[in-house]
Amino acid sequence: MNRPPLTLLLGLLAVVVLPLSGQDSRSELLVEPSWLLENREMEGLVVLHVAADEEAVETVETIPGARLLHLGEISYSSDTEGGPRIRLDLPAEIGEVVARFEAAGISDDSRVVVAYDGGRFPNASRTVWTLQALGFDDNVSILHGGIEGWVDAGGELTAERPEVVPGRIEGPLALDRRVDAGYVLERGEADGVALVDARRLVSWDGTRPELPGRVGHIPGAGSLPQTELYDEAGRLKPEGELRSLFEMAGYEEGDELVAYCHIGYWASAVVFAARTLGIDARLYDGSMTEWAADSELPLILPPADER
Repeated sequence: MNRPPLTLLLGLLAVVVLPLSGQDSRSELLVEPSWLLENREMEGLVVLHVAADEEAVETVETIPGARLLHLGEISYSSDTEGGPRIRLDLPAEIGEVVARFEAAGISDDSRVVVAYDGGRFPNASRTVWTLQALGFDDNVSILHGGIEGWVDAGGELTAERPEVVPGRIEGPLALDRRVDAGYVLERGEADGVALVDARRLVSWDGTRPELPGRVGHIPGAGSLPQTELYDEAGRLKPEGELRSLFEMAGYEEGDELVAYCHIGYWASAVVFAARTLGIDARLYDGSMTEWAADSELPLILPPADER
């Protein structure tokens, strides 16, 4: 069943979503800068700063001792002429991603805190999701407020880079955290599955031109723009507000949630926010870059006079 957009439901009261047993909690997935200030010397702690790009990895100031990378180092993209446009996908050679995290000093027993800057929360959430796909269901959190929150709490920054002892990751993969187009086609409108579109409303309703050309949203998808997840300071909204947002996007207690966006970047923030509520959440990695490129896959289109 097609679900209405978020903005049409803001006046409705939402039913509280109760966390599922055995799922994650907000306190496990988000750490405050004050916690990091107090626990910087914890054995096994790795602070991972996900910078904007390759240049920033070399130049940006960061938390003392933090290791830096950018999303291009832990994903695969391709714009080969005549071939499909691929952006930010988890690569088939997953060992390359494992090696990059190991080079940052991460091992199976590490306590990882992922930091971001410039308000780029999805940089951190996409990294956390990638680590989850590698089997890190525990001991991986996002620094709430990112680098700016760290500074506001009195933390110092440095341009120095630490010497890193490589880690060792041997745990079992959890690639079921990623779903493909076939999975979405089969289950996107099924009972017990909440499909959520993390793009802007003008993308969900098909009124804005898109790449690779087709507009609209996947059948069954409710709208939850990832920008709705944060307050003015760029921090994840309180639990009650997040629960209401997911309910208004069509989530019902006990559903499996699947999120998508353009390339699996914004949707990772929706997946992360869902996990803080104890919701079983997965990411459609190919997202609309893959789905819209296949003319045989269905899309819900706007009325002809609005296109």
